[in-house]
Amino acid sequence: MVSHTKSYSITEVKSVVHTHTWNIHDLSHIDNSYVESELDTSDDDVRKRQFRVRLLPRGTKDSNVHFTFFQVFSQSNLNFKAKFTITNAAGVEIPVAMTERQHPYNGHFEYVRRTQLLAHALPEDVIKIVLKLTIIRDTKTRAVLNDPSIRRRDPSLNTLSANFEDHLLDEKFTDFTIRCHGDCPPIKCHRFILWSRSPVFQAMLDERNEECQRGEVVFQDIDHYDMKHFIHYIYTGRVPHINNPTIAVGLLQLAVRFDVSELKGAAEDVLQKVLDAENVSEILQLADKLKVENLKKACIRYLMKNAPAALETSGWKTLSTYNADLVAEILGKVDNAPPAKRRRLGQIIYIE
Repeated sequence: MVSHTKSYSITEVKSVVHTHTWNIHDLSHIDNSYVESELDTSDDDVRKRQFRVRLLPRGTKDSNVHFTFFQVFSQSNLNFKAKFTITNAAGVEIPVAMTERQHPYNGHFEYVRRTQLLAHALPEDVIKIVLKLTIIRDTKTRAVLNDPSIRRRDPSLNTLSANFEDHLLDEKFTDFTIRCHGDCPPIKCHRFILWSRSPVFQAMLDERNEECQRGEVVFQDIDHYDMKHFIHYIYTGRVPHINNPTIAVGLLQLAVRFDVSELKGAAEDVLQKVLDAENVSEILQLADKLKVENLKKACIRYLMKNAPAALETSGWKTLSTYNADLVAEILGKVDNAPPAKRRRLGQIIYIE
């Protein structure tokens, strides 16, 4: 007689989350190779754990002096994950990107082009750095034999997302490179992930195409940071900073270009929520150019509802000067409006 048994293992990870805030003043005048802040994450249950946080205003070496880096590393051999959030004096978040390669001794890096950072920081010349550290305290795995309370489960979507994010940050086994406009670092990717997420990448990665044979593609018309956020979505199904309108605009353009419908919908939703008198004309032109009809309709509705303020902006003047067809379409909507509203809008809308 043959008997069958089943065995299971459970892994428990205990961690501590610590948040460190650091205000930097006179950012543009820092001439040091780096400035440093020390943080102590001690508590009653955890031995003393010290970390150093560094701002490297002009890069880490001659080849990246046009970038500002944010670094955190441990003074002891600790397992941790980190995420920087950078804001200016007005509280507006400044997008930063993770480096492609993480080094166990040099720690965790994120970076941003220096000119972009200063454009956000000035004129106050102040930034606030918020570092979120997740420190792994202990990992235990125990075996359980024939325990009916234990069920093997498929990995959750969140777990899969985290796993793919780890693959993106680790260049191991990457087999395709994306380069964008400027002298930014290349983005290392996995062909099978790109192929599975975008019909455009599917066609590009056909073995008969030059990009596939070279293992590299160059997009001179795409911003490096937009592509970084886009690839992050391709791997994980999420974008941490998508509620930033600037990032949402870049992602909408790439979602349409690479035919990623879920991301297109998410970026479109963000832009509809942030419509105001100052940006509606610019977003309308973008929606018209990309043929994003729902966003376009939302912009036209906003224009008609908020005409006095929206039609006095420089964005509307640019639209009315260079896009007569779109203005004619808006006027067509005005013609179908109720008489009182039609008279009011007709007095405001004009074509220069």
